Amino acid sequence: MPLNPKGWFHPLVLLCWVGFLPFVFAVFSPFSGHAVKLGLVFLSMTGLAYLVFNLKRSMLWAVLLVLPIYGFTCLGYADPDFYLKAAAASGYQQILGPSAKLWLGSDYEGRDILATLVLGGKNAYTVGLYCCLTALLLGIPFGLGLTSKKPWIKYPCFWVVQFYEIVPQIFFVLIVLGVYNFWAAASAGERLIDSYSLPIAGVAIGLSSLPSIARIIENRIFLLKSERFVLALESSNVNRTKILLYNLLWKNCTAEILIQTTFLFGSALLLESALSFAFEIGFGDLGTGGYQSWGKLLAEARRSILFGENAWIVLPPILATLISIMGVNALGQRLAQSSSGTGD
Repeated sequence: MPLNPKGWFHPLVLLCWVGFLPFVFAVFSPFSGHAVKLGLVFLSMTGLAYLVFNLKRSMLWAVLLVLPIYGFTCLGYADPDFYLKAAAASGYQQILGPSAKLWLGSDYEGRDILATLVLGGKNAYTVGLYCCLTALLLGIPFGLGLTSKKPWIKYPCFWVVQFYEIVPQIFFVLIVLGVYNFWAAASAGERLIDSYSLPIAGVAIGLSSLPSIARIIENRIFLLKSERFVLALESSNVNRTKILLYNLLWKNCTAEILIQTTFLFGSALLLESALSFAFEIGFGDLGTGGYQSWGKLLAEARRSILFGENAWIVLPPILATLISIMGVNALGQRLAQSSSGTGD
């Protein structure tokens, strides 16, 4: 699936990616100025909004729904201290309904549900970004290694990729988090805690997602190696490294890699929420902000389902998770259309 100038280099698609870069910068920015981060956040929202006008009607509704979730989540990056304090505070009356002061009401501990939702979304998105970066940084080299003719390169890469394909993803992530938690507690001389580092969680999910990137590169290059343009380049004594990295990887694999990355982001959100719900694991500074994940908020509100009272409390985390994943998948579909030149 080669890059299509009419798709990938369409002004609206470029604006989307230009808008996404400030969002990534806001996550990893060393600056503490909230005004700077807030400006970057809304710039990234503008880039995503431009993409809306170039979508098919079948996907337009998904992105329009995800924009509010994306915007509120980005506020957690703009002013994290405010939402940490708001999520930790329990000064409100328990189980208050939505109002002008509390847009989504309060939970069983008297905390602002909107503040906990924003903070949980910030952490979930951070895990997703670390997952994508890890999968790209490791998946691309291993994918290239799988196409090598040298056994001492190909077979080690094959064994590593095969290992991550065999081991269940959720099992591997739990093992990594458990080992890190034990090591961190032993190093600090403290008891085990029930909170895990955001980068470690994202890296663990990214490692388990490595085969999805590596196999795309392997399959694509395997199909292209027998193409006439590759044979012509080889007969012209063009450097093999240049053929592999530029003509095969960059020009013919970039589109599929970026599309797969968007789906990895969505799967990371889902896995983080599932872990938080099933095992009530907190991601981030547990104790400082209280609630740290959409899945954990849903786990805390499950008594509403069991006892049939105040069932509306479970709706915010469910809708936030569902709409975010749907929006990411819509973006992936749009990128697939752009790369093939079939988008409207």
